[in-house]
Amino acid sequence: MPPRRAGFEEAAEWITRRIESGEWPLNSRIPNQDELAELMGVSHTVVRQAIGMLAGNGMVESARGRGTFVRARSAVSTVLSDHLRDQPVAHTLDLRRALESEAAGLAAAHRSEEHLAILRAALTAPRQPCWTATYRNASGRTEVTPDVFHTTVFAAARNPVLTELHRCAIAALRYANLDPQPGERRDAEHARIYEAIEHGDVRGAQLAAADHADRDTPVPPADAPAS
Repeated sequence: MPPRRAGFEEAAEWITRRIESGEWPLNSRIPNQDELAELMGVSHTVVRQAIGMLAGNGMVESARGRGTFVRARSAVSTVLSDHLRDQPVAHTLDLRRALESEAAGLAAAHRSEEHLAILRAALTAPRQPCWTATYRNASGRTEVTPDVFHTTVFAAARNPVLTELHRCAIAALRYANLDPQPGERRDAEHARIYEAIEHGDVRGAQLAAADHADRDTPVPPADAPAS
């Protein structure tokens, strides 16, 4: 039950549980202050203090005129993402490569028919309506888009620790200056990963994902000497 007449720390814990459980997914907008006050049975002051606490540890972020959005599923994730931002980009790319390769192998061993259906939808068109309630509830999305491919591979791997580490690496790399591969190559490599996962080929999935993870390379500084 939501906390009644609770202090802001208890209110923050109540909000945190919904973020950690996936009820309020990453990048989704949480209920506004009026709605939160009603849901928890607390004052607007308590809600503002709770949101301020969670914003301070990086779990949520408020955008003026738009609302408050989930930035991370835990304060630890925020700390790790910020730490990775301070590391050489090449090192974080190595981490992403290792995580995506391992996740693809686990997905080949543990995927469900629903995972395969979502992966196929991500392959066949830039946008596809999402027909599975499980996916909608977990992601907060009503469409399958190309970026869903990797999140579904990690879901199929059924290892939440790998998933959280990958989220941290991706969050850090959003700030990196990368030279991405062409879309046609990306699509072809996604298809190769999918085929291995569909056939339960653990090693093949690992190798395909490792090759695909090399898709991005750091852009050298403008004053870097030519090789």
